[in-house]
Amino acid sequence: MILIEGALLVLAISAIIAALNIWQSSADKNMAGGCQATLVIGRSAEGIPIEACQLNGSDPQAGNVLLVVGSIHGDEPDGKRVVDALLSNVAPVGSNIWLIRDGNPDGALLGTRRNANEVDINRNFPVKWLASDPAARTYSGPSPASEPETIALMSAVEKIAPTQIVVFHQPYELIDCPPERPSTISDRLSQLTGYKSECIPGEKSGSPTNSYTGTFTIWVNSTFPNATAVTFELGQTTMDAKITTISQALRVLAVEKAYLP
Repeated sequence: MILIEGALLVLAISAIIAALNIWQSSADKNMAGGCQATLVIGRSAEGIPIEACQLNGSDPQAGNVLLVVGSIHGDEPDGKRVVDALLSNVAPVGSNIWLIRDGNPDGALLGTRRNANEVDINRNFPVKWLASDPAARTYSGPSPASEPETIALMSAVEKIAPTQIVVFHQPYELIDCPPERPSTISDRLSQLTGYKSECIPGEKSGSPTNSYTGTFTIWVNSTFPNATAVTFELGQTTMDAKITTISQALRVLAVEKAYLP
């Protein structure tokens, strides 16, 4: 009888330990970052998949949908570090966060602003597109939306239907004013991160008209009345502490409703 009771006690303890391990595994999974859904939005000129990731813990029913684009220009990589920081934890309660780590993987591999077709994706969108010199650093392509990366980003916005979009660039170290929108979101991000909220002068556009043409943010804000897209310009280099601050600011923005159009 004693042996039987001892065996039963061992079995009971083993069952409790197993249950605790299952619970701990489940808890760890719930606290982990990563993607709860992945969407292939297109492919680069060289055929590399371009993916959108819905951050683990996102609420598909949330009224505010934040899309973060880490990079469009291959020689401006630091925004991908912000995406990686966001991926390290779950989305805040009541938020829906989507991430596109790299919108121009060919350019990243080549270390160039332009894609493998030597087109500047951020001058190739079909609103206010302007033909330009193929030798120019900001060559806008043979026609509006001629590039697969452009089409991929357009597809992402149409499928995800974000209300807020933050796209990262370098190196001006400020938050640009969103085209055709009040600077409310830019000003809020400035408060949260310490970066200036200031319109980038058209002279820096690389356009013969000294104005921005065919950009991602122009296309979004001209096409989707319920969305606001803004450019966040990081500096030439960005300290890890700043990357953390920016990722935390985006988490705050993702749950706030006061900054919607």
